[in-house]
Amino acid sequence: MSGRHLLVLPYPAYGHMMPALPVVAALVERGHRVTCFTTGEFEERVRATGASPRMYEPPPSSAPPPENVDADEAARSALRLLDASTAVLPSIEEGCDGVPDAVVYDTTLWLTGRLLAARWHRPSVQLSPTFVSNEHFSLAERMQRFSGPVDPGHPALAEFATRLGEAITGSGLREEQQAELFHGYQEFTVAFLPQRFQIAGDTFDGRHAFVGPALTDPTEPTAPAAWQPPEGGAPVLLVSLGTTVNHDAGFFRRCVRAFADLPWHTVLALGGRIDLAELGPLPPNVEAHRWVPLGAVLRHASVFLCQSGMGSIMAALAAGVPMVAVPHHPEQYVNAERLGELGLAEVVQREEATPEALRAAVTRVAADDGIRDRIAAMCAEVRAAGGAHRAAEVIEDRLRSVIEEAV
Repeated sequence: MSGRHLLVLPYPAYGHMMPALPVVAALVERGHRVTCFTTGEFEERVRATGASPRMYEPPPSSAPPPENVDADEAARSALRLLDASTAVLPSIEEGCDGVPDAVVYDTTLWLTGRLLAARWHRPSVQLSPTFVSNEHFSLAERMQRFSGPVDPGHPALAEFATRLGEAITGSGLREEQQAELFHGYQEFTVAFLPQRFQIAGDTFDGRHAFVGPALTDPTEPTAPAAWQPPEGGAPVLLVSLGTTVNHDAGFFRRCVRAFADLPWHTVLALGGRIDLAELGPLPPNVEAHRWVPLGAVLRHASVFLCQSGMGSIMAALAAGVPMVAVPHHPEQYVNAERLGELGLAEVVQREEATPEALRAAVTRVAADDGIRDRIAAMCAEVRAAGGAHRAAEVIEDRLRSVIEEAV
Protein backbone atom coordinates (compact mmCIF):
# COMPACT_ATOMS: atom_id res chain seq x y z
CA MET A 1 0.00 0.00 0.00
CA SER A 2 1.36 3.43 -0.90
CA GLY A 3 0.32 6.88 -1.94
CA ARG A 4 -2.07 7.61 0.93
CA HIS A 5 -2.27 10.93 2.74
CA LEU A 6 -1.64 10.45 6.45
CA LEU A 7 -2.10 13.12 9.10
CA VAL A 8 0.24 12.62 12.07
CA LEU A 9 -0.34 14.52 15.31
CA PRO A 10 2.53 13.92 17.76
CA TYR A 11 2.65 15.81 21.03
CA PRO A 12 5.46 18.39 20.75
CA ALA A 13 7.67 17.22 23.62
CA TYR A 14 10.84 15.13 23.39
CA GLY A 15 9.42 12.02 25.03
CA HIS A 16 6.62 11.98 22.45
CA MET A 17 8.34 13.31 19.33
CA MET A 18 11.39 11.04 19.46
CA PRO A 19 9.45 7.76 19.12
CA ALA A 20 7.05 9.25 16.55
CA LEU A 21 9.61 10.69 14.11
CA PRO A 22 11.12 7.34 13.03
CA VAL A 23 7.57 6.12 12.32
CA VAL A 24 6.89 9.22 10.22
CA ALA A 25 10.11 8.55 8.29
CA ALA A 26 9.13 4.91 7.75
CA LEU A 27 5.72 5.94 6.41
CA VAL A 28 7.34 8.39 3.99
CA GLU A 29 9.76 5.67 2.85
CA ARG A 30 6.74 3.51 2.02
CA GLY A 31 5.47 6.13 -0.39
CA HIS A 32 2.89 7.90 1.73
CA ARG A 33 2.34 11.64 1.82
CA VAL A 34 2.61 12.60 5.47
CA THR A 35 1.49 15.88 6.98
CA CYS A 36 2.93 16.16 10.49
CA PHE A 37 1.99 18.89 12.95
CA THR A 38 4.58 20.16 15.38
CA THR A 39 6.07 23.32 16.88
CA GLY A 40 9.07 25.38 15.83
CA GLU A 41 11.30 23.43 18.20
CA PHE A 42 10.88 20.26 16.14
CA GLU A 43 10.12 21.66 12.68
CA GLU A 44 13.47 20.76 11.12
CA ARG A 45 13.40 17.28 12.63
CA VAL A 46 10.02 16.70 11.02
CA ARG A 47 11.23 18.06 7.70
CA ALA A 48 14.21 15.69 7.81
CA THR A 49 11.83 12.70 7.80
CA GLY A 50 10.43 13.76 4.43
CA ALA A 51 7.08 14.74 5.89
CA SER A 52 5.49 18.16 5.42
CA PRO A 53 5.68 20.03 8.74
CA ARG A 54 2.76 22.18 9.83
CA MET A 55 2.51 24.27 12.97
CA TYR A 56 0.12 23.76 15.85
CA GLU A 57 -1.58 27.07 16.66
CA PRO A 58 -1.51 27.89 19.48
CA PRO A 59 1.44 25.59 20.25
CA PRO A 60 0.70 23.11 23.06
CA SER A 61 2.93 23.65 26.05
CA SER A 62 6.07 21.55 26.36
CA ALA A 63 6.90 23.06 29.75
CA PRO A 64 7.98 20.49 32.34
CA PRO A 65 5.56 19.58 35.13
CA PRO A 66 5.95 21.27 38.51
CA GLU A 67 8.32 19.94 41.14
CA ASN A 68 5.56 18.04 42.93
CA VAL A 69 2.59 16.59 41.05
CA ASP A 70 -0.19 16.05 43.57
CA ALA A 71 -3.88 15.29 43.11
CA ASP A 72 -4.78 18.96 42.67
CA GLU A 73 -2.19 19.39 39.93
CA ALA A 74 -3.37 16.18 38.24
CA ALA A 75 -6.92 17.54 38.01
CA ARG A 76 -5.83 20.94 36.74
CA SER A 77 -3.38 19.52 34.21
CA ALA A 78 -6.14 17.37 32.69
CA LEU A 79 -8.21 20.50 32.13
CA ARG A 80 -5.26 22.40 30.64
CA LEU A 81 -4.59 19.55 28.25
CA LEU A 82 -8.24 19.42 27.20
CA ASP A 83 -8.14 23.13 26.40
CA ALA A 84 -4.91 22.73 24.42
CA SER A 85 -6.35 19.77 22.51
CA THR A 86 -9.38 21.72 21.34
CA ALA A 87 -7.50 24.97 20.72
CA VAL A 88 -5.33 23.41 17.99
CA LEU A 89 -8.26 21.96 16.03
CA PRO A 90 -8.78 24.96 13.69
CA SER A 91 -5.09 25.15 12.78
CA ILE A 92 -5.05 21.44 11.92
CA GLU A 93 -8.19 21.61 9.79
CA GLU A 94 -6.83 24.62 7.94
CA GLY A 95 -3.31 23.30 7.47
CA CYS A 96 -3.62 19.60 6.73
CA ASP A 97 -3.97 19.99 2.94
CA GLY A 98 -7.37 18.39 2.59
CA VAL A 99 -9.06 15.54 4.39
CA PRO A 100 -6.45 12.81 5.00
CA ASP A 101 -6.95 9.09 4.52
CA ALA A 102 -6.13 8.39 8.18
CA VAL A 103 -5.34 10.20 11.42
CA VAL A 104 -2.37 9.05 13.51
CA TYR A 105 -2.23 10.82 16.86
CA ASP A 106 -0.34 10.79 20.14
CA THR A 107 -2.28 9.53 23.12
CA THR A 108 -1.80 12.89 24.86
CA LEU A 109 -3.80 14.49 22.04
CA TRP A 110 -6.48 11.81 22.30
CA LEU A 111 -9.35 14.26 22.00
CA THR A 112 -7.85 16.05 19.00
CA GLY A 113 -7.21 12.87 17.06
CA ARG A 114 -10.49 11.15 17.84
CA LEU A 115 -12.62 14.20 17.13
CA LEU A 116 -10.99 14.79 13.75
CA ALA A 117 -11.27 11.13 12.76
CA ALA A 118 -14.95 11.13 13.71
CA ARG A 119 -15.62 14.42 11.94
CA TRP A 120 -13.96 13.23 8.74
CA HIS A 121 -15.14 9.59 9.00
CA ARG A 122 -11.57 8.38 8.72
CA PRO A 123 -9.71 5.54 10.47
CA SER A 124 -7.40 6.49 13.31
CA VAL A 125 -4.40 5.01 15.07
CA GLN A 126 -3.22 6.09 18.50
CA LEU A 127 0.51 6.26 19.31
CA SER A 128 1.46 5.65 22.94
CA PRO A 129 4.99 6.25 24.25
CA THR A 130 3.96 4.93 27.66
CA PHE A 131 1.74 2.28 29.24
CA VAL A 132 -1.58 1.66 27.50
CA SER A 133 -4.86 1.45 29.42
CA ASN A 134 -7.77 -0.93 28.92
CA GLU A 135 -10.66 -2.38 30.90
CA HIS A 136 -8.19 -4.20 33.17
CA PHE A 137 -5.49 -1.59 33.76
CA SER A 138 -5.69 2.18 34.00
CA LEU A 139 -2.51 4.23 33.97
CA ALA A 140 -4.38 7.23 35.36
CA GLU A 141 -5.66 5.21 38.31
CA ARG A 142 -2.25 3.68 38.97
CA MET A 143 -0.65 7.14 38.98
CA GLN A 144 -3.06 8.22 41.72
CA ARG A 145 -1.29 5.80 44.06
CA PHE A 146 1.60 8.25 43.94
CA SER A 147 -0.11 11.61 43.41
CA GLY A 148 -3.02 10.88 45.74
CA PRO A 149 -6.66 10.32 44.71
CA VAL A 150 -8.32 13.14 42.82
CA ASP A 151 -11.42 14.49 44.57
CA PRO A 152 -14.41 13.70 42.29
CA GLY A 153 -15.83 17.07 43.32
CA HIS A 154 -12.74 19.01 42.26
CA PRO A 155 -13.89 22.10 40.31
CA ALA A 156 -11.39 21.37 37.54
CA LEU A 157 -13.04 18.00 36.93
CA ALA A 158 -16.46 19.59 36.73
CA GLU A 159 -15.14 22.10 34.23
CA PHE A 160 -13.45 19.26 32.35
CA ALA A 161 -16.76 17.45 31.94
CA THR A 162 -18.48 20.63 30.75
CA ARG A 163 -15.84 21.45 28.17
CA LEU A 164 -15.60 17.87 26.95
CA GLY A 165 -19.34 17.90 26.35
CA GLU A 166 -19.00 21.13 24.40
CA ALA A 167 -16.15 19.66 22.34
CA ILE A 168 -18.09 16.61 21.19
CA THR A 169 -21.23 18.55 20.31
CA GLY A 170 -21.61 18.31 16.57
CA SER A 171 -18.83 15.74 16.26
CA GLY A 172 -21.15 13.22 14.62
CA LEU A 173 -20.62 10.68 17.38
CA ARG A 174 -23.50 8.56 18.56
CA GLU A 175 -24.23 8.62 22.29
CA GLU A 176 -22.61 5.22 22.88
CA GLN A 177 -19.52 6.42 21.00
CA GLN A 178 -19.09 9.43 23.23
CA ALA A 179 -18.01 7.41 26.29
CA GLU A 180 -15.54 5.53 24.10
CA LEU A 181 -14.19 8.88 22.92
CA PHE A 182 -12.96 9.48 26.47
CA HIS A 183 -11.65 6.02 27.36
CA GLY A 184 -10.40 4.99 23.93
CA TYR A 185 -10.38 1.29 24.81
CA GLN A 186 -11.54 0.41 21.29
CA GLU A 187 -8.91 2.57 19.63
CA PHE A 188 -6.31 0.82 17.52
CA THR A 189 -3.08 1.60 19.35
CA VAL A 190 0.63 1.35 18.61
CA ALA A 191 2.61 1.25 21.86
CA PHE A 192 6.34 1.97 21.90
CA LEU A 193 7.22 -0.75 24.39
CA PRO A 194 7.39 -4.55 24.29
CA GLN A 195 4.24 -6.33 25.43
CA ARG A 196 6.01 -8.07 28.31
CA PHE A 197 6.88 -4.68 29.79
CA GLN A 198 3.25 -3.51 29.57
CA ILE A 199 1.40 -3.83 32.87
CA ALA A 200 -1.33 -6.50 32.48
CA GLY A 201 0.09 -7.07 29.01
CA ASP A 202 -1.71 -10.37 28.47
CA THR A 203 -5.10 -8.62 28.70
CA PHE A 204 -4.55 -6.59 25.52
CA ASP A 205 -5.94 -7.93 22.26
CA GLY A 206 -5.19 -7.42 18.58
CA ARG A 207 -6.24 -3.79 18.71
CA HIS A 208 -2.94 -3.09 20.45
CA ALA A 209 0.41 -3.51 18.72
CA PHE A 210 3.43 -3.42 21.02
CA VAL A 211 6.28 -2.52 18.67
CA GLY A 212 8.93 -1.58 21.21
CA PRO A 213 10.93 1.65 21.05
CA ALA A 214 11.31 3.29 17.66
CA LEU A 215 15.08 3.58 17.98
CA THR A 216 17.99 3.09 15.64
CA ASP A 217 19.48 -0.34 16.24
CA PRO A 218 22.17 0.32 18.89
CA THR A 219 24.45 -2.21 17.19
CA GLU A 220 24.49 -0.07 14.05
CA PRO A 221 25.31 3.46 15.22
CA THR A 222 24.78 6.25 12.74
CA ALA A 223 27.45 8.40 14.41
CA PRO A 224 30.05 6.02 15.86
CA ALA A 225 32.41 8.86 16.75
CA ALA A 226 29.75 10.86 18.60
CA TRP A 227 31.01 9.67 21.99
CA GLN A 228 33.76 7.27 22.92
CA PRO A 229 34.81 6.08 26.37
CA PRO A 230 38.24 7.10 27.65
CA GLU A 231 41.12 4.70 27.38
CA GLY A 232 41.70 2.33 30.26
CA GLY A 233 38.52 0.28 30.12
CA ALA A 234 36.86 1.64 33.28
CA PRO A 235 33.15 0.77 33.47
CA VAL A 236 30.90 3.62 32.35
CA LEU A 237 28.00 5.06 34.35
CA LEU A 238 25.54 7.30 32.51
CA VAL A 239 23.44 9.68 34.62
CA SER A 240 20.47 11.50 33.09
CA LEU A 241 17.18 12.90 34.35
CA GLY A 242 15.69 13.09 30.87
CA THR A 243 14.01 16.19 29.47
CA THR A 244 11.35 17.02 32.08
CA VAL A 245 12.97 16.94 35.53
CA ASN A 246 16.52 17.99 34.67
CA HIS A 247 16.57 21.19 36.72
CA ASP A 248 17.97 19.82 39.98
CA ALA A 249 21.66 20.74 40.09
CA GLY A 250 21.82 19.38 43.63
CA PHE A 251 21.06 15.88 42.37
CA PHE A 252 23.98 16.00 39.95
CA ARG A 253 26.28 17.39 42.64
CA ARG A 254 25.34 14.42 44.82
CA CYS A 255 26.20 12.14 41.91
CA VAL A 256 29.64 13.77 41.61
CA ARG A 257 30.26 13.11 45.31
CA ALA A 258 28.90 9.57 45.02
CA PHE A 259 31.11 8.48 42.16
CA ALA A 260 34.20 10.71 42.40
CA ASP A 261 36.38 8.03 43.98
CA LEU A 262 34.70 5.03 42.35
CA PRO A 263 36.91 3.33 39.71
CA TRP A 264 34.31 4.14 37.07
CA HIS A 265 33.96 6.77 34.36
CA THR A 266 30.79 8.80 34.98
CA VAL A 267 28.97 10.76 32.26
CA LEU A 268 26.44 13.37 33.43
CA ALA A 269 23.80 14.51 30.93
CA LEU A 270 22.45 17.69 32.52
CA GLY A 271 19.86 18.91 30.04
CA GLY A 272 19.27 22.51 29.11
CA ARG A 273 18.38 24.09 32.45
CA ILE A 274 21.56 23.60 34.49
CA ASP A 275 24.75 25.59 34.04
CA LEU A 276 27.84 23.40 34.06
CA ALA A 277 29.41 25.85 36.51
CA GLU A 278 26.77 24.92 39.11
CA LEU A 279 28.49 21.57 39.58
CA GLY A 280 31.81 23.07 40.63
CA PRO A 281 35.15 21.41 39.85
CA LEU A 282 34.79 17.87 38.50
CA PRO A 283 37.14 14.97 39.25
CA PRO A 284 38.98 13.49 36.25
CA ASN A 285 36.68 10.47 36.06
CA VAL A 286 33.51 12.58 35.70
CA GLU A 287 32.45 14.47 32.57
CA ALA A 288 29.36 16.66 32.27
CA HIS A 289 27.48 17.88 29.21
CA ARG A 290 24.17 19.57 28.52
CA TRP A 291 23.35 16.84 26.01
CA VAL A 292 24.96 13.54 25.06
CA PRO A 293 24.14 11.09 22.25
CA LEU A 294 22.21 8.72 24.47
CA GLY A 295 22.57 5.65 22.32
CA ALA A 296 26.29 6.20 21.79
CA VAL A 297 26.97 6.40 25.54
CA LEU A 298 24.64 3.52 26.40
CA ARG A 299 26.55 1.27 24.01
CA HIS A 300 29.47 1.50 26.45
CA ALA A 301 27.58 1.86 29.75
CA SER A 302 27.50 -0.72 32.52
CA VAL A 303 24.71 1.03 34.46
CA PHE A 304 22.23 3.81 33.63
CA LEU A 305 21.09 6.04 36.51
CA CYS A 306 17.88 7.69 35.33
CA GLN A 307 14.55 9.20 36.34
CA SER A 308 12.61 6.24 34.87
CA GLY A 309 10.96 8.14 32.06
CA MET A 310 9.72 5.63 29.50
CA GLY A 311 12.00 6.95 26.76
CA SER A 312 15.05 6.49 28.97
CA ILE A 313 13.91 3.02 30.01
CA MET A 314 13.37 1.86 26.45
CA ALA A 315 16.74 3.23 25.34
CA ALA A 316 18.42 1.31 28.16
CA LEU A 317 16.55 -1.90 27.39
CA ALA A 318 17.40 -1.61 23.69
CA ALA A 319 21.08 -1.28 24.63
CA GLY A 320 20.91 -4.02 27.27
CA VAL A 321 21.93 -1.76 30.16
CA PRO A 322 20.74 -2.33 33.78
CA MET A 323 19.29 0.66 35.58
CA VAL A 324 19.09 2.48 38.87
CA ALA A 325 15.81 4.43 38.85
CA VAL A 326 15.15 7.61 40.83
CA PRO A 327 11.55 8.57 39.91
CA HIS A 328 10.34 12.15 40.34
CA HIS A 329 6.72 12.26 39.11
CA PRO A 330 3.73 9.88 39.36
CA GLU A 331 4.10 8.35 35.89
CA GLN A 332 7.80 7.78 36.54
CA TYR A 333 6.93 6.07 39.82
CA VAL A 334 4.65 3.69 37.91
CA ASN A 335 7.47 3.00 35.45
CA ALA A 336 9.99 2.44 38.24
CA GLU A 337 7.61 0.11 40.04
CA ARG A 338 7.33 -1.97 36.87
CA LEU A 339 11.12 -2.07 36.52
CA GLY A 340 11.33 -3.40 40.06
CA GLU A 341 8.60 -5.99 39.49
CA LEU A 342 10.45 -7.36 36.47
CA GLY A 343 13.84 -7.28 38.19
CA LEU A 344 15.35 -4.89 35.64
CA ALA A 345 16.50 -2.15 38.00
CA GLU A 346 16.95 -1.07 41.57
CA VAL A 347 14.71 1.80 42.65
CA VAL A 348 15.98 4.58 44.93
CA GLN A 349 13.31 6.92 46.25
CA ARG A 350 13.95 10.54 45.44
CA GLU A 351 14.06 11.66 49.07
CA GLU A 352 16.54 8.88 49.85
CA ALA A 353 18.91 9.62 46.96
CA THR A 354 21.97 10.51 49.03
CA PRO A 355 25.47 10.06 47.59
CA GLU A 356 25.88 6.95 49.72
CA ALA A 357 22.57 5.44 48.59
CA LEU A 358 23.24 6.15 44.92
CA ARG A 359 26.73 4.70 45.06
CA ALA A 360 25.53 1.57 46.85
CA ALA A 361 22.70 1.02 44.36
CA VAL A 362 24.94 1.40 41.31
CA THR A 363 27.51 -0.95 42.80
CA ARG A 364 24.87 -3.59 43.60
CA VAL A 365 23.26 -3.42 40.17
CA ALA A 366 26.61 -3.68 38.40
CA ALA A 367 27.42 -6.86 40.33
CA ASP A 368 23.98 -8.48 39.97
CA ASP A 369 24.12 -11.22 37.33
CA GLY A 370 20.38 -11.83 37.72
CA ILE A 371 19.51 -8.27 36.68
CA ARG A 372 21.90 -8.50 33.75
CA ASP A 373 20.34 -11.77 32.57
CA ARG A 374 16.82 -10.34 32.80
CA ILE A 375 17.92 -7.19 30.98
CA ALA A 376 19.41 -9.33 28.19
CA ALA A 377 16.13 -11.24 27.83
CA MET A 378 14.10 -8.02 27.66
CA CYS A 379 16.61 -6.54 25.22
CA ALA A 380 15.94 -9.47 22.90
CA GLU A 381 12.20 -8.80 23.12
CA VAL A 382 12.72 -5.11 22.38
CA ARG A 383 14.70 -5.89 19.26
CA ALA A 384 12.20 -8.48 18.10
CA ALA A 385 9.21 -6.13 18.54
CA GLY A 386 9.87 -4.36 15.24
CA GLY A 387 10.19 -0.69 16.16
CA ALA A 388 9.37 2.04 13.65
CA HIS A 389 9.02 -0.20 10.60
CA ARG A 390 6.64 -2.52 12.43
CA ALA A 391 4.63 0.53 13.52
CA ALA A 392 4.38 1.66 9.89
CA GLU A 393 3.20 -1.81 8.86
CA VAL A 394 0.56 -1.78 11.58
CA ILE A 395 -0.71 1.64 10.49
CA GLU A 396 -0.94 0.42 6.89
CA ASP A 397 -2.76 -2.74 8.00
CA ARG A 398 -5.27 -0.63 9.90
CA LEU A 399 -5.89 1.58 6.87
CA ARG A 400 -6.10 -1.42 4.54
CA SER A 401 -8.66 -3.20 6.72
CA VAL A 402 -10.93 -0.16 6.81
CA ILE A 403 -10.71 0.24 3.03
CA GLU A 404 -11.54 -3.45 2.50
CA GLU A 405 -14.52 -3.20 4.87
CA ALA A 406 -15.86 -0.26 2.87
CA VAL A 407 -15.67 -2.11 -0.46
